[in-house]
Amino acid sequence: MGIRVPVGVARVRAKGSFVKRGKRRGRRAEFVDTDFAEILYGEGSGSRSDSRQVQRKTQQFCCQVQRALNLALADSNVVGIGCDLFVDEVSPAPDCGHLLVHIVVQDGYSVVDAMNALRHDASRLRSEVAMAIARKRAPELSFVPVSVQGGDE
Repeated sequence: MGIRVPVGVARVRAKGSFVKRGKRRGRRAEFVDTDFAEILYGEGSGSRSDSRQVQRKTQQFCCQVQRALNLALADSNVVGIGCDLFVDEVSPAPDCGHLLVHIVVQDGYSVVDAMNALRHDASRLRSEVAMAIARKRAPELSFVPVSVQGGDE
């Protein structure tokens, strides 16, 4: 009767030396079906639908931030300016970690004063956005004025 050694731990060679069985770490399995391997490892034609999904999620996030900023601007007037400000558009610049906010300033009010007041109140607006979104980090906000011409209605 010999000594039983658990499978996968060690084997005894004929000369009595121990040999450890190596594990297959970091090796990719060899597939017979190459189409399955391409889909599994993300190689192939699936990238187009992935990019559409990323664009859609980015657009949803920008709309969510736009709603939060419009609510924050409507709840309390920005310090130092007496006009109502409105967020026209939010776009990623260059990604969702930093957003470019297009602000509409009414005719008859100073754009410079409105931008200075927004920059002064940016930390409060960023915290309002952070409370409204479900993300690990709140995005940085940059404000850009959008001029509105008195149009025919």
